[in-house]
Amino acid sequence: MTIDRVVALGARDDLREMAQLYETIASLDLTPEPGGAHGVPGSRVPPGMQEILDADEVTGGLREVDEWAAFLVHVLTDERDTSDPGLTPARLRMVGEHAQHFLDHDDELLALAFRDESRDHLKALRKLAQRGMRHVRTGMQCQDPTCVGHYGAVVGGTAEGAICCDKCKHRVEYQVWSSWPRTGHYVTVKHAASIAGTTVEAIKKRASRGKWRRMGEGRDVRYHSDDVLAVDRQTRKA
Repeated sequence: MTIDRVVALGARDDLREMAQLYETIASLDLTPEPGGAHGVPGSRVPPGMQEILDADEVTGGLREVDEWAAFLVHVLTDERDTSDPGLTPARLRMVGEHAQHFLDHDDELLALAFRDESRDHLKALRKLAQRGMRHVRTGMQCQDPTCVGHYGAVVGGTAEGAICCDKCKHRVEYQVWSSWPRTGHYVTVKHAASIAGTTVEAIKKRASRGKWRRMGEGRDVRYHSDDVLAVDRQTRKA
Protein backbone atom coordinates (compact mmCIF):
# COMPACT_ATOMS: atom_id res chain seq x y z
CA MET A 1 0.00 0.00 0.00
CA THR A 2 1.43 3.39 -1.02
CA ILE A 3 1.87 6.32 1.38
CA ASP A 4 -0.72 8.32 -0.59
CA ARG A 5 -3.25 5.52 -0.13
CA VAL A 6 -2.59 5.38 3.61
CA VAL A 7 -3.12 9.15 3.88
CA ALA A 8 -6.36 8.89 1.91
CA LEU A 9 -7.66 6.11 4.17
CA GLY A 10 -6.77 8.19 7.21
CA ALA A 11 -8.67 11.15 5.80
CA ARG A 12 -11.65 8.89 5.06
CA ASP A 13 -11.68 7.60 8.64
CA ASP A 14 -11.46 11.15 10.00
CA LEU A 15 -14.48 12.20 7.95
CA ARG A 16 -16.42 9.16 9.09
CA GLU A 17 -15.63 10.09 12.68
CA MET A 18 -16.74 13.66 11.97
CA ALA A 19 -20.08 12.36 10.70
CA GLN A 20 -20.57 10.26 13.83
CA LEU A 21 -19.57 13.14 16.10
CA TYR A 22 -21.88 15.51 14.25
CA GLU A 23 -24.82 13.16 14.85
CA THR A 24 -23.88 12.83 18.53
CA ILE A 25 -23.58 16.60 19.03
CA ALA A 26 -26.80 17.34 17.13
CA SER A 27 -28.65 15.04 19.56
CA LEU A 28 -27.42 16.85 22.70
CA ASP A 29 -30.10 18.55 24.78
CA LEU A 30 -28.66 21.87 25.92
CA THR A 31 -32.01 23.43 26.88
CA PRO A 32 -31.89 24.83 30.43
CA GLU A 33 -34.13 22.88 32.81
CA PRO A 34 -37.00 24.82 34.45
CA GLY A 35 -36.00 25.85 37.96
CA GLY A 36 -32.42 24.86 37.25
CA ALA A 37 -29.26 25.98 39.01
CA HIS A 38 -29.46 29.34 40.77
CA GLY A 39 -26.54 31.68 40.69
CA VAL A 40 -24.64 32.64 43.79
CA PRO A 41 -23.62 36.20 44.69
CA GLY A 42 -20.61 37.20 42.67
CA SER A 43 -20.96 34.42 40.08
CA ARG A 44 -19.45 35.36 36.75
CA VAL A 45 -22.20 33.84 34.61
CA PRO A 46 -25.88 34.66 35.36
CA PRO A 47 -28.26 31.70 35.98
CA GLY A 48 -29.16 29.96 32.72
CA MET A 49 -26.59 31.92 30.72
CA GLN A 50 -24.04 29.08 30.58
CA GLU A 51 -26.57 26.82 28.85
CA ILE A 52 -27.27 29.59 26.33
CA LEU A 53 -23.54 30.05 25.70
CA ASP A 54 -23.13 26.28 25.28
CA ALA A 55 -26.00 26.12 22.81
CA ASP A 56 -24.57 29.03 20.82
CA GLU A 57 -21.16 27.36 20.66
CA VAL A 58 -22.66 24.06 19.51
CA THR A 59 -24.90 25.72 16.94
CA GLY A 60 -22.01 27.78 15.59
CA GLY A 61 -19.69 24.76 15.43
CA LEU A 62 -22.22 22.65 13.55
CA ARG A 63 -22.98 25.52 11.17
CA GLU A 64 -19.31 25.76 10.21
CA VAL A 65 -19.22 22.04 9.45
CA ASP A 66 -22.48 22.37 7.48
CA GLU A 67 -20.97 25.05 5.26
CA TRP A 68 -17.68 23.18 4.82
CA ALA A 69 -19.37 19.90 3.91
CA ALA A 70 -21.73 21.67 1.50
CA PHE A 71 -18.77 23.31 -0.27
CA LEU A 72 -16.86 20.03 -0.63
CA VAL A 73 -19.91 18.24 -2.01
CA HIS A 74 -20.45 21.11 -4.45
CA VAL A 75 -16.89 20.58 -5.72
CA LEU A 76 -17.50 16.84 -6.03
CA THR A 77 -20.76 17.17 -7.95
CA ASP A 78 -19.03 19.56 -10.36
CA GLU A 79 -15.97 17.38 -10.92
CA ARG A 80 -17.18 13.82 -10.37
CA ASP A 81 -20.28 11.80 -11.24
CA THR A 82 -21.91 12.20 -7.84
CA SER A 83 -25.09 13.64 -6.36
CA ASP A 84 -25.61 15.64 -3.18
CA PRO A 85 -27.01 13.43 -0.37
CA GLY A 86 -28.36 16.53 1.38
CA LEU A 87 -27.68 15.98 5.09
CA THR A 88 -24.32 16.98 6.57
CA PRO A 89 -23.39 13.57 8.07
CA ALA A 90 -24.10 11.91 4.72
CA ARG A 91 -22.11 14.61 2.94
CA LEU A 92 -19.12 14.04 5.24
CA ARG A 93 -19.20 10.30 4.63
CA MET A 94 -19.44 10.82 0.87
CA VAL A 95 -16.49 13.23 0.90
CA GLY A 96 -14.57 10.63 2.91
CA GLU A 97 -15.06 8.08 0.15
CA HIS A 98 -13.58 10.61 -2.31
CA ALA A 99 -10.81 11.89 -0.02
CA GLN A 100 -8.13 10.99 -2.59
CA HIS A 101 -9.78 13.37 -5.06
CA PHE A 102 -9.20 16.33 -2.73
CA LEU A 103 -5.75 15.26 -1.57
CA ASP A 104 -4.54 15.03 -5.19
CA HIS A 105 -6.52 18.02 -6.47
CA ASP A 106 -4.96 20.14 -9.20
CA ASP A 107 -5.68 23.22 -7.11
CA GLU A 108 -2.89 22.90 -4.55
CA LEU A 109 -4.47 25.49 -2.27
CA LEU A 110 -7.70 23.49 -2.20
CA ALA A 111 -5.78 20.29 -1.38
CA LEU A 112 -3.89 22.04 1.43
CA ALA A 113 -7.07 23.62 2.80
CA PHE A 114 -8.79 20.22 2.76
CA ARG A 115 -6.06 18.74 4.97
CA ASP A 116 -5.96 21.66 7.39
CA GLU A 117 -9.71 22.14 7.70
CA SER A 118 -10.32 18.42 8.14
CA ARG A 119 -7.97 18.44 11.12
CA ASP A 120 -9.46 21.62 12.59
CA HIS A 121 -13.10 20.54 12.22
CA LEU A 122 -12.40 17.11 13.70
CA LYS A 123 -10.69 18.69 16.72
CA ALA A 124 -13.60 21.10 17.22
CA LEU A 125 -16.23 18.36 16.95
CA ARG A 126 -14.39 16.16 19.45
CA LYS A 127 -14.39 19.04 21.93
CA LEU A 128 -18.10 19.74 21.45
CA ALA A 129 -18.98 16.05 21.80
CA GLN A 130 -17.45 16.05 25.30
CA ARG A 131 -20.48 18.01 26.50
CA GLY A 132 -22.60 14.89 26.23
CA MET A 133 -20.22 12.67 28.18
CA ARG A 134 -20.00 11.73 31.85
CA HIS A 135 -16.61 10.68 33.24
CA VAL A 136 -16.45 7.93 35.86
CA ARG A 137 -13.28 7.16 37.82
CA THR A 138 -12.13 3.54 37.60
CA GLY A 139 -9.37 3.57 40.21
CA MET A 140 -6.88 2.03 37.76
CA GLN A 141 -3.50 3.77 37.84
CA CYS A 142 -2.02 5.10 34.61
CA GLN A 143 0.34 2.69 32.87
CA ASP A 144 2.87 5.45 32.27
CA PRO A 145 5.38 5.08 35.16
CA THR A 146 6.04 8.84 35.11
CA CYS A 147 2.35 9.72 35.53
CA VAL A 148 0.41 9.81 38.82
CA GLY A 149 -3.01 9.90 37.18
CA HIS A 150 -5.79 7.33 37.07
CA TYR A 151 -7.94 6.10 34.22
CA GLY A 152 -11.51 7.20 33.83
CA ALA A 153 -14.31 5.68 31.78
CA VAL A 154 -16.51 7.77 29.51
CA VAL A 155 -20.27 7.23 29.59
CA GLY A 156 -22.62 8.56 26.94
CA GLY A 157 -20.06 9.40 24.27
CA THR A 158 -18.44 7.75 21.29
CA ALA A 159 -15.41 6.32 23.10
CA GLU A 160 -16.81 2.77 22.83
CA GLY A 161 -15.41 1.48 26.12
CA ALA A 162 -12.05 3.25 26.05
CA ILE A 163 -10.54 4.63 29.25
CA CYS A 164 -8.43 7.78 29.52
CA CYS A 165 -5.94 9.02 32.12
CA ASP A 166 -7.14 12.13 33.99
CA LYS A 167 -3.60 13.57 34.00
CA CYS A 168 -1.64 12.73 30.85
CA LYS A 169 -4.74 11.83 28.77
CA HIS A 170 -3.26 8.47 27.76
CA ARG A 171 -6.07 6.50 26.15
CA VAL A 172 -6.47 2.72 26.26
CA GLU A 173 -8.99 0.92 24.08
CA TYR A 174 -11.40 -1.60 25.57
CA GLN A 175 -9.76 -4.50 23.71
CA VAL A 176 -6.54 -3.72 25.59
CA TRP A 177 -7.59 -2.85 29.14
CA SER A 178 -10.25 -5.57 29.34
CA SER A 179 -7.44 -8.16 29.04
CA TRP A 180 -5.43 -6.70 31.94
CA PRO A 181 -5.14 -9.04 34.97
CA ARG A 182 -7.57 -8.21 37.75
CA THR A 183 -6.09 -8.25 41.27
CA GLY A 184 -9.31 -7.21 42.95
CA HIS A 185 -12.86 -6.05 42.39
CA TYR A 186 -15.17 -3.27 43.49
CA VAL A 187 -17.81 -3.68 46.18
CA THR A 188 -20.74 -1.58 47.38
CA VAL A 189 -20.44 0.61 50.47
CA LYS A 190 -22.78 -1.72 52.37
CA HIS A 191 -20.71 -4.75 51.39
CA ALA A 192 -17.50 -2.95 52.35
CA ALA A 193 -18.94 -2.16 55.79
CA SER A 194 -19.86 -5.81 56.25
CA ILE A 195 -16.35 -6.96 55.29
CA ALA A 196 -14.63 -4.49 57.62
CA GLY A 197 -17.12 -5.03 60.44
CA THR A 198 -18.05 -1.37 60.73
CA THR A 199 -20.73 1.09 59.63
CA VAL A 200 -21.44 2.60 56.22
CA GLU A 201 -20.56 6.08 57.50
CA ALA A 202 -17.25 4.82 58.90
CA ILE A 203 -16.41 3.27 55.53
CA LYS A 204 -17.12 6.53 53.71
CA LYS A 205 -14.88 8.44 56.10
CA ARG A 206 -12.06 5.87 55.81
CA ALA A 207 -12.37 5.90 52.03
CA SER A 208 -12.14 9.69 51.93
CA ARG A 209 -9.15 9.87 54.27
CA GLY A 210 -7.35 6.96 52.67
CA LYS A 211 -8.16 8.01 49.10
CA TRP A 212 -9.46 4.55 48.27
CA ARG A 213 -9.84 3.49 44.67
CA ARG A 214 -13.43 3.86 43.61
CA MET A 215 -15.89 3.55 40.75
CA GLY A 216 -19.02 5.63 40.28
CA GLU A 217 -20.38 8.52 42.30
CA GLY A 218 -23.05 9.11 44.93
CA ARG A 219 -25.31 6.12 45.53
CA ASP A 220 -23.50 4.14 42.84
CA VAL A 221 -20.04 4.43 44.39
CA ARG A 222 -18.05 1.21 44.87
CA TYR A 223 -14.70 0.74 46.59
CA HIS A 224 -11.84 -1.52 45.65
CA SER A 225 -11.88 -4.74 47.67
CA ASP A 226 -8.13 -4.58 48.36
CA ASP A 227 -8.57 -1.25 50.21
CA VAL A 228 -11.50 -2.64 52.19
CA LEU A 229 -9.62 -5.82 53.10
CA ALA A 230 -6.67 -3.75 54.29
CA VAL A 231 -8.99 -2.19 56.89
CA ASP A 232 -10.20 -5.64 57.92
CA ARG A 233 -6.59 -6.84 58.41
CA GLN A 234 -5.72 -3.75 60.47
CA THR A 235 -8.81 -4.30 62.63
CA ARG A 236 -7.87 -7.91 63.35
CA LYS A 237 -4.29 -6.95 64.24
CA ALA A 238 -5.59 -4.37 66.68
